[in-house]
Amino acid sequence: MWAMKTVSISSVVHVCATVMCVLISEPLPAVAQETTAVPRVLQLAIPSPDAAGATMSDVTSATELIQLERQFLDTFTEFVPNGKTWRHHYNHNTYDSFGARTLQANREQQVYVDPGFRGTSEAPLGLNPFEVSDGKMRITGQKAPKAQAPYLDGFDYVSGMLSTQGSFEQRYGYFEANMRVPLGQGLWSAFWLKTHHGHTPKGLPAWPPEIDVMEFISKDEDMYFVTVHWDVMPNNKKSGDSVTLARPSKQFHTYGVLWLPDQTVFYLDRRPVRVIETKTNHDVPMFMVLNLALGGKWPGKVADTALPAQLEIDWVASYQVVPGQ
Repeated sequence: MWAMKTVSISSVVHVCATVMCVLISEPLPAVAQETTAVPRVLQLAIPSPDAAGATMSDVTSATELIQLERQFLDTFTEFVPNGKTWRHHYNHNTYDSFGARTLQANREQQVYVDPGFRGTSEAPLGLNPFEVSDGKMRITGQKAPKAQAPYLDGFDYVSGMLSTQGSFEQRYGYFEANMRVPLGQGLWSAFWLKTHHGHTPKGLPAWPPEIDVMEFISKDEDMYFVTVHWDVMPNNKKSGDSVTLARPSKQFHTYGVLWLPDQTVFYLDRRPVRVIETKTNHDVPMFMVLNLALGGKWPGKVADTALPAQLEIDWVASYQVVPGQ
């Protein structure tokens, strides 16, 4: 029997099996908001491990069941930028570095901001892309305001990202987010898992591994994409596939991934849709990232007519496999 630890952080719940997940932040004296949509114990159908091959494939049969216990939940009843749970930049550079606030290799056009970000100014710019109301997080991507644009190092657009790096990470288990994605040229919504240098051999990059639970490229209106990245740069590899979904911008859907030692299964509304064998170096804890990118090599240049755009998130949760199955 694993030792269990329960912590409440504002609208966030952490219940950690200490050998499998890591809670890094200190608790705040608040009561978490529960929701029946995200039960403490969840049962999912899974395909046989024999169905998991070297490349991504459809799930044609899922007759086995797996029991999962919730480890993390944010229902966004409350939110403070740069709080205990979510950070708003990547950790491969300093807080005010532009390199920590966009993925240059993707040629994204936005810089991720939060109210404390200074850019090239000597004072915080006060840019806040996050809004919480009715129990939902809304991340807004838009043209940079004229007053702050001179301090954004030539970036014409601003948006937001949420990352649990530094607060919560987990090795294996089920991760999900209930979201509604925006539609428009150049919009790139994503929910994904990534690790950091603390879990990779010294001298090697922290990417891959990566698991893309959901990427929605607005020019592909009736589908989204799932992908795994593995191996070591510059010999890194990937395998992915599209998942048909009619007009995902019209309603909320739950996007999930069950990451096990032998197979990685992708879910849409808790129904298994794609499966692949779990890849080399996908054996270290990963944290969660949700973001709305604007423009890039994949989606093409963002259209001003598509802005402002909002990525809406109802909840984010993670589960761990109940021991003894």
